[in-house]
Amino acid sequence: MNYLNFVKSNKYLLLFGFLCVFIGNLGQTFFISLFNKDLISNLLLEKDNLSLVYSIATLISGFTIFFVGAKIDDIEVKKFTIIVITGLIASCLLFANSNTLFMLFFSYLGIRLCGQGLMTHIAVTTLMRYIPQHRGKAVSLALQGMAFGEMVMPAIAVNLLKNHGHTASWHGYALFALLLVFPLMMWLLKKADLVPVHKTSGGADEESMTKDWSRSQVMSDWRFWLILPAIIGPAFLITGIFFHQTLLIDGKGWSMEWLSYGLMLYGFIHFLGAVLTGPLVDKSHPRVYMRWYLLPLVLGMICLYVGQTETWLLAFMFLAGLTVASSGPVINSFYADVFGSTHLGAIRALVSATMIISTGVAPYLFSLFDTIGSFLTFAIGYGVIASLIIQKKLLAEKS
Repeated sequence: MNYLNFVKSNKYLLLFGFLCVFIGNLGQTFFISLFNKDLISNLLLEKDNLSLVYSIATLISGFTIFFVGAKIDDIEVKKFTIIVITGLIASCLLFANSNTLFMLFFSYLGIRLCGQGLMTHIAVTTLMRYIPQHRGKAVSLALQGMAFGEMVMPAIAVNLLKNHGHTASWHGYALFALLLVFPLMMWLLKKADLVPVHKTSGGADEESMTKDWSRSQVMSDWRFWLILPAIIGPAFLITGIFFHQTLLIDGKGWSMEWLSYGLMLYGFIHFLGAVLTGPLVDKSHPRVYMRWYLLPLVLGMICLYVGQTETWLLAFMFLAGLTVASSGPVINSFYADVFGSTHLGAIRALVSATMIISTGVAPYLFSLFDTIGSFLTFAIGYGVIASLIIQKKLLAEKS
């Protein structure tokens, strides 16, 4: 099935997934970190204190998603979505009015859990369950919500922050989610007319050939833990860099305008790369691409390390975008192909929890390095080691 026919046949569910991921950008580090300077100034915080609060909130959200994310295997998609987006909207309002570290902590916790964590979890798990024969294309198209957000949200955020301030900006985001995104998502789910998974016929032959793993079986396989650094690598490394992006460009002598250009390029490459990767993953096993998908990010971090002009920043954004673009369809298709779909929500929750915990550690860990060069050296070393391990074919498969 070509892309056009595929989109026509699954338009409601694909758009639902896209909106879930798009509104989840409110909890992504690339977006939240744009407000760091304002928070430091308004709350009279030190950089390390802000990083610590953010890291602790993210760590707790990671532990929480381990349990909450698994509930999508048992709760109807619509009900689960209502709970999560309500939590996201409430957290946006709390973030808008945060004037103490205590309030900031809980707003970070809610935005990270419901935004970065659960909205994307809903989108990917639902699409992989209900469109089993075209998982690569479905996931890649839904994740364009993140790419689209990366292209448009930083510019909107910088403009709103400059002209209206932190509080009004986040009130606006909450209203946008409540009055536009939420009703549209409910309508799309109604039009998609989802039926219980066991009644769907699509992909039945394929699924019957796969022995479904439970989460405990996955966790007991040592090979899974050896490939996990490569799976969480992009989120861990890019979060660490993006959270400190304003400090990084200040250290390099680059401008905020170039950072916004770079983020737009990053979003565009994320979009284009994912569209191209999805069909390739559907045609072959995702393990083929897992062995190489970290390479562009490693090269990009090297560019950031050696670069002295703004063009090196664009090179990093381009190469990092390639890795992030491929990670969605490659990694999520890998879960379903190897572990089956019966406990897909629980298994994705396990990996998502680990990934979110890593993104919680990254901002504070990277803040402990004395120089930009030292934390980039650490990041490059991590990427190289994870890439070497994945080359050894230590994949979580039954012999």
